[in-house]
Amino acid sequence: MSTGHVEYASLNGTHIFKLIGEVRAQSCISLDKLLGKIEQQANVIGAIVDLTQTTFIDSTVLGVLAKLGLKLKQIHHIQAVMLSTNPDITTLANSMGLGQVFVILNYCGDPNVCTRALMEEHVTNNTMLSTVLDAHKTLMKLNESNQNMFEPLVKQLQKEQDTLEKVSDKQNGLAHH
Repeated sequence: MSTGHVEYASLNGTHIFKLIGEVRAQSCISLDKLLGKIEQQANVIGAIVDLTQTTFIDSTVLGVLAKLGLKLKQIHHIQAVMLSTNPDITTLANSMGLGQVFVILNYCGDPNVCTRALMEEHVTNNTMLSTVLDAHKTLMKLNESNQNMFEPLVKQLQKEQDTLEKVSDKQNGLAHH
């Protein structure tokens, strides 16, 4: 099974994210971290999410992208662009409400845009869990059907996170009696 990856480039305040192959939750930890850095930058003038080479995308990745779109709208007042030539991926993105935060274009641009692969971080269970949880909470904000679809998952993940936090508090000697 070939796993996908995310590539990234930025040029004069325009950020380009290219998702290649089967992109799943594991691949988007570094993407999520990168979004945090971009939020803080002042000179952001645009963002393009290129899904033209994406063969599969899971809901966590869609949630992270939704977060990108929302933040750009809220903080930088930018409408991000999503490029997609795969009708299945376009339909999925639209069904999750990403059309509200992105302009989704059916466009196959120059395949040689110079992006570099994002380095995979050493992923802990905690990081993974919080990225997946956050991504699905973002999707739930977009529309009611997402809200209903992901609520059970989010509740379950929230429980796991609470349990993990209790365990790490005990390990750090912070257990309160």
